[in-house]
Amino acid sequence: YRIERLLGQGGMGSVYLAEHEETKQQAAVKTLSSSLSRDEDFRERFAGEIESLKKLRHPNIVQLFGWGEQEGVLFYAMEAIDGKSLQERLAEGDRIEWREAIQIGIDVCKALKHAHDSGIIHRDLKPANLLCDGEGKVKLTDFGIAKLFGYTQLTAEGGVVGTADYMAPEQAMRQPVNHRCDLYSLGTVLYTLLAGRPPFLAKSMPEVVHKVCYEPPQPIRRFNASVPPQLESLIGELLEKDPTKRPPTARALTTRLEAMQHGLTESRQKSTENKPNAQSRELKY
Repeated sequence: YRIERLLGQGGMGSVYLAEHEETKQQAAVKTLSSSLSRDEDFRERFAGEIESLKKLRHPNIVQLFGWGEQEGVLFYAMEAIDGKSLQERLAEGDRIEWREAIQIGIDVCKALKHAHDSGIIHRDLKPANLLCDGEGKVKLTDFGIAKLFGYTQLTAEGGVVGTADYMAPEQAMRQPVNHRCDLYSLGTVLYTLLAGRPPFLAKSMPEVVHKVCYEPPQPIRRFNASVPPQLESLIGELLEKDPTKRPPTARALTTRLEAMQHGLTESRQKSTENKPNAQSRELKY
């Protein structure tokens, strides 16, 4: 790959926009920190995990191309998305209304179903990992990377590993997880998009984790009165502390979101049609 420019940097490594010298295919290349690249146990897990993730092929998942090593530095290459993450949109003050939030939820659910059917759990679903392409489609990135980096731990070299704001209670308590931890995280993402803040805020990481594990979130409509009660209720189900009380699968959640999308749109259209316009009121009086 020929490196074009730096896209971002973090505790785990750096991401570059690059072009493959032979195919001319553009890619986002993520290089890993030297400490990770020198860890023999990590190197073994890295190769196996990347090869399994290459099998994920879905329009709502950022495609992973492959991996390599140069001068002792491990890297992997993935599809380059020309667009912003939901985290960037939130940071810029972009207001995401409930109709778009439902569509984002549907797109993410379809990606999760494909991955869960392949036995892969994301484990670190958050706005920064949801990219909006030029056509408005949402693509989920960094699948399985949380598992690879050991995101069940809350601290690591370079700072916090994983994001407690979006982490399921069972993850925060380091209990075994299944696909429903991703559904919880999707609930926190939808809550954040609509409320303009995560479900739990505190001054320190331990306080956030305590709230995630033991406290209920405040109602979304306290921060955004335009959110339909049906959507608020469904997000409340996703944020249940007990995984068995959440929707059972990503497919089941997709069905409910699509039904809600259709029902709410139809309901509002009828409501608008039934309202007398200004001209009819004048004629009446």
